[in-house]
Parts: sequence; structure tokens; C-alpha cells
Amino acid sequence: MPATTRSQKTLEEKGVTSSKPAPAKSQTNKRKADTKATTPSKKQKTTSNTKASKAPRDDDNQEGESITINRAPVLELWASCVARSLYPSLDWSTCLSIGGAISTITAISKGRSIGTMEKPDPGKAQEKRERRQAEQAELDEVDVMGFHLKLKDGAAIVGDKPKKGNEDTLRKKYGDEQYSKVKSTFEESLKAWKGNEEELSRRAFGMYEDFRPNIPAGQKGWGRKGQLRLDSIQSAVAND
Repeated sequence: MPATTRSQKTLEEKGVTSSKPAPAKSQTNKRKADTKATTPSKKQKTTSNTKASKAPRDDDNQEGESITINRAPVLELWASCVARSLYPSLDWSTCLSIGGAISTITAISKGRSIGTMEKPDPGKAQEKRERRQAEQAELDEVDVMGFHLKLKDGAAIVGDKPKKGNEDTLRKKYGDEQYSKVKSTFEESLKAWKGNEEELSRRAFGMYEDFRPNIPAGQKGWGRKGQLRLDSIQSAVAND
């Protein structure tokens, strides 16, 4: 027969321990303990969030690699690579000369159109043109990107003077590593046009206009640098 409350109290006073098990902790207290054990401290939260913010995201490099440079050396190297694709028998130094000539002619035309360079007298310009045509009639001619250029001693002529190709000078405008990357991108992209050289020559300047560095129009952009993106080159030159 189980002991009454009073008898139980008497037993306890005499030092006799009851065999009745101690009551279990309430479920509410247990949940509080579990929550305390699993919830990170404020310091832990801060550390965790800091590490997460430093982790690279998947879209960090979506725009591809780019370099900061002005347009003239971009056009020069591009035209040189196009010339090599159109005339593979020419020396690379001659192709560089062609690229330099096209870049120079374009810069002069741009300078005159925005007023940073003086325009020539129309009468004298026509006279020089006719004299030049007669003097250069027997020279070899190449057609690159819509530019008709005469070659003399392995160099393209701009006006009355040969434009010597200088790769070291051009490379310095990019930097060694960036020059190699851009040149390689041009050459690899142009392989898609093998067998369609005539169309390449016709469209190559438009391709350049698509991928060239973006700068302000007019005099504000004269000589300014912009971003040349390698993935933009690949997209513009692709022969889809």
C-alpha cells in the first residue's frame, strides 16, 4: 500500500529516501536549452556574415577581362592582324606598317572633322593627290578594310612617306601581357573568316567600331582612354 503524504514526510525526516523517481524536466525548459545550444552568438553571426561577403560570386566575371587603352593602338593592332589574314605572304613588319598607316589616316580624318587639326586647302590637296598618284603608280597596292595603300620597301605609304611598323612601340602602349592577350584574341577570332577574306576586308572596320573602347564623342573624347573588353572582340568578330 503506497505511503500517504504524511507518512512520506515522516520517512524523509528520518533520512529514508523514497523510491519514487524525480519528475522529468518540462518540455518547455528542454526546448529553451536546445535553442540556446544551437543558436549562434552575436560574435559568431558577425564572423559568418563577413566570410560570406568575401566569397566570390558566380557573376563577378561575367563581363570578361578588359584593359584600359585609347582607340589608336587598338585600331593599329587590329588592322595589322586583318592585313595578315588578307595577305598571309606579307611579313609581319609590313602588316604592322599597314596597321599604323590606317590608324594614322583615321586619326588625321577625325582630327580634321572635330576641329583639332587644320584642314588642307582643297586646291593644293587635289594637286598633291594627282602628283602622288603619278609617282606611286608602279608600286604594289593592298586593300585593307576599305583603305587603298601603296607599299614601298615593305612599308605602307602615308602621304609621301613610308610608315614603318614598330611592334616594340605598339607593345608599350598596351603592356607586354595585355598586348599578347589582345593580339591572340584578334588572331583566334579572325580564323573564323578563312576563305571569306573579301567579306572580312569589307566588314572589318565595322567590327572595330563595335568592340573599340567607348569614349565621349567629339573633342571630349580626343586621346581619351576607355575599356577594351576581350569578350566584346570575340562577339564582334564571330562569323555566325
